[in-house]
Amino acid sequence: SNESAKLDYPVGLILADEVALAGGRAYYNGDYSPNSNYYLYNGKNYWTLSPSFFDPRSSVARVWSVVPSGSLDPWNSVASSIGVRPVINLKADVTITKGDGSSLNPFVIL
Repeated sequence: SNESAKLDYPVGLILADEVALAGGRAYYNGDYSPNSNYYLYNGKNYWTLSPSFFDPRSSVARVWSVVPSGSLDPWNSVASSIGVRPVINLKADVTITKGDGSSLNPFVIL
């Protein structure tokens, strides 16, 4: 209800399912599945906005994150200090007019 606090261009954190759809692989069977061949890979730890589980033994909430190998990790405590990956959502009628999405040739959209 605070009009002065509203963003003109809302930005959120990426979700674990968005990372998975882009090519991030899950922590599976006690091991990580590295993948450095997808566009969200940057070799660093960063949060997603997706909760993983609450550990009642330690009273710690866990959130999915991406580890330097590019894998999704369900074990990070919300008390950990790691990076973030902001995202924006585009309307369905947005058109890419040029570019390939790389850092040297970014998409131009209408």
